[in-house]
Amino acid sequence: MVTRIRKGARVHLYIREWIDYRELSDETMAGRLGVARETVWRWANQQHRLNPEKIAALAYALDIEPEDLWHMPTRRSVDAILKDVTDEMHETAVDIVQRLTRRAS
Repeated sequence: MVTRIRKGARVHLYIREWIDYRELSDETMAGRLGVARETVWRWANQQHRLNPEKIAALAYALDIEPEDLWHMPTRRSVDAILKDVTDEMHETAVDIVQRLTRRAS
């Protein structure tokens, strides 16, 4: 099934979902970011104001990769999961994923 995205639709980052998943308050996030609590609310609710530096800061404060903000907390990217593993484990994971995707086709 193909999901159609309306023309001009803005990208949604799951900032609020990640904050809730990490069980953090806006005050705690503000402290980690060195900004006001209102700024955290604004960044989560007015995402058109974000630039790559702010997105990176949010990800750092949440202890995730910036790419993870585009996914729900329960759906981490494979790259994020394999970030700090050995080369051998990475190759094993790649082999498993390749086998699974061949079966799904």
